[in-house]
Formats: sequence, structure tokens, C-alpha cells
Amino acid sequence: MKEMICFDIDGTLRDNLKHDVSFSTLEALKKLKGNGYRIVIATGRGKDSLMKTGIMDIIDWDGYVCNNGQIVMDSLKHTIYHATMKKEAVKEVLRVADENNMVTCIKAKKRKLNKEADEYALTSLKYFNNPLPEVGKYEGEEVDAMIVYGPLKHTYDEYKHIEEICVLPGESTYADITIANVSKATGIKKLLELYSLKEYIAFGDSLNDMFMFKEAKYSIAM
Repeated sequence: MKEMICFDIDGTLRDNLKHDVSFSTLEALKKLKGNGYRIVIATGRGKDSLMKTGIMDIIDWDGYVCNNGQIVMDSLKHTIYHATMKKEAVKEVLRVADENNMVTCIKAKKRKLNKEADEYALTSLKYFNNPLPEVGKYEGEEVDAMIVYGPLKHTYDEYKHIEEICVLPGESTYADITIANVSKATGIKKLLELYSLKEYIAFGDSLNDMFMFKEAKYSIAM
């Protein structure tokens, strides 16, 4: 039985200048699908952000791992796993962000920023070709994940004391804040179980792909 092949989006399936999937990449995906491989998306993007890219519609994917493993969907886009952050962790991230004058994005049913976007937030949003969320107050709603914006190559050590979160600096001016012990690798495992498979091959380009790489039969860093 052939392996599952898992693809990150930004910097992997598509470039970060034109924000599109090349013809050759699409042809390669079609050949993999035609040769019987299960192909899935494994991204740090939330479901809402993933849908806006249009990538869900370019081919019949066999599954989707979003928010670095916190949301897993099958081929029909039905959610088979969904984990949300603890409210105490969300509040602590926001407290530290305010203390350090850093802009933070709450990835909930409706995305919101804790304050007006600064140069780091705007740079990151441009990098992902994402719209600018409105500024709003956290009101105890369920939060899938968070994004903190800071200088390029910033380590985000200010947040690493917070229990039950994972801090993943990205390739632009941001870091993903996710749930500890939940990753692209744990999300992929749920799809492996769904299809009775044991191994996968992974393509990615960033720190949030490292857990996925470590568990893969083969891993390819773009």
C-alpha cells in the first residue's frame, strides 16, 4: 500500500510572491493522485484561511490538517478532530503581548487583533496574502490558535513559560502559538488511521514542519 504524502502550503505548494500554485506542481499532484497515493494538506493556516487560498479546490485532497494539527478534516471536509486552547493560556498570551507591546491575532470563529496592526503584523499578513482582521477584545470564545507578531528572527522567549502552549517562530515576522503536544504530526496520524496507513512523506519549509518531518518516512525541506 502506497504512503500518504503531506504538503505544507506557504513556501511549499505555493510561493510567497505571486501566492499561486505553479502548473508543474499541480501536474505533479495529479500524477501522485493518479498513481494511488493519498495526498493531504498539512498547514499552520486555520480552516477559514485555508479556504481563502483556493487550494482546497485545485484537486481532490484526501484530508486536511489545519492550525498545525488542531483541526483535522477528511476528504469531504468533515471535521474528525478539533482541539482548542485553554482560556487561561489565551489570556496569558494576551497579557504577555500587552506587556511587550506586541500585536496578537486570535484565531477564533472571527479573527481579531488585540491592537492596531504594526509593521510586523502587516509584513506577515502580506507574506501570507491574508486580509487585515479587525481589532477586538477577547471575550472568552473558543480559540483554535494564536499568532504573535515580532521582528524577523525574534525568538519569542517571552511566551515560552506559558504552560500548555507551543511557540513556533515562522519564516516571516510572526510566531504561531498552538497547543502543546498537538502538531502536524499528530494530525497526520489521525488521517493515517482513517486510511489504514502506517507511513507518510512530508514536504515543508518552516519550524512548524519539524514535528511532521521527524515522524515521516522521508521529509523534504524546500
